[in-house]
Amino acid sequence: MPHRDRQPYDSIARAGGGFAMVALDARESMRALFRDAGRPHEDADLADFKELAARDVAAAASAVLCDPLHGGGAIEAVRTEHPGTGLIVAVDHFDEPRFGPLRESRLDLDAMTRAVEAGAVSALKLYLFWRPEADRHFRADDARIFVERCAELGVLSLLEGVVTGSPDDPGWDDSLVRAGEQMGSLRPDVYKTQVPTFGRGDDDAVEREARRVSDAVGVPWVVLSNGVERDRFPGAVGAACRGGASGMLAGRGVWRDALTAPDPAAELASGGRARLQELIDIVDANARPWHAVAV
Repeated sequence: MPHRDRQPYDSIARAGGGFAMVALDARESMRALFRDAGRPHEDADLADFKELAARDVAAAASAVLCDPLHGGGAIEAVRTEHPGTGLIVAVDHFDEPRFGPLRESRLDLDAMTRAVEAGAVSALKLYLFWRPEADRHFRADDARIFVERCAELGVLSLLEGVVTGSPDDPGWDDSLVRAGEQMGSLRPDVYKTQVPTFGRGDDDAVEREARRVSDAVGVPWVVLSNGVERDRFPGAVGAACRGGASGMLAGRGVWRDALTAPDPAAELASGGRARLQELIDIVDANARPWHAVAV
C-alpha cells in the first residue's frame, strides 16, 4: 500500500514528492557556532536568529523544523506568515551542557500534545542517538511511543537517528544501515539520518551506501547536513537521492554562513536563499518521491 493513503505528506513535500526542508532546531550546538563566530549568544540572540531565518527561508522550503525552547518566534513566523510551508516541531529533550556537545536526547511527551494543540503542525520530530557499541543501540521505547503517539495526534512522525562514532571507522556505514533497519522497523513516516560516508566518499560511494540505507529503512528518508563540508553537501544530496533518499532536512548547510556575515539578514536573503534553491533543484531532479516508497 502506498503512503498516499496515510497522513498528509504533501504538507511537507515538494510537488514532485521530494523533501527540501530547513532545520532551525539546533540548541547548544547553535550557541557554540554563535560564540565561535564572535556573536552574542544568549537565548534571545538564538531566538532572534531563528525567527529571522524562518522568515527568510520558509517561503521556499517545503517545511521548516523548529524547537519550542528557542524557536517560538520561528514557529509563529512559519505558522502565520507561511501557511503553505509545512511546520515541524521538535519534541526531543536534549541533555547538553552550555555550548554542547549533546550527551543524550529523549522524548518529551507533553511537548507533543502542546505542539499539536497550538495548531498548524504538519509533523513532529524526535532525535535519538544510535550507538554501535551499545547493547541497546537506541531508546527504542521512546521511538515506538513517539511514532504511535504521532499517529494518534494525526501528524507525521519524523524520527532522526544519528549514528555515533567516527566516520573514519570502516564500519561506520554498516552502522548507518543497521540504524536505519532498526529504526525503520518502527515505521516512522519519515526517517532522517547522516549522509552516507559523511560525504567523504565520491558520488558513486554515497549513492551505493544510500541504496543500502534505502533497502534497510523501508520508509521515506532524508539526509541532514551536519558534518558534511558545505561545498560538498549539494553533491552528496544528489547522490543520496539517486540512491533512494527522498530529499534533505538541512540546517547548517543553509544558514551557517549568516553567522559570520556582517549583516546576517542580508546573507540569509541572498546566500541562504541561493543555497536552499540549489538544494531544491537537486531534490526535484533526483529524489525518490515519498509516494514511491511502500509501507
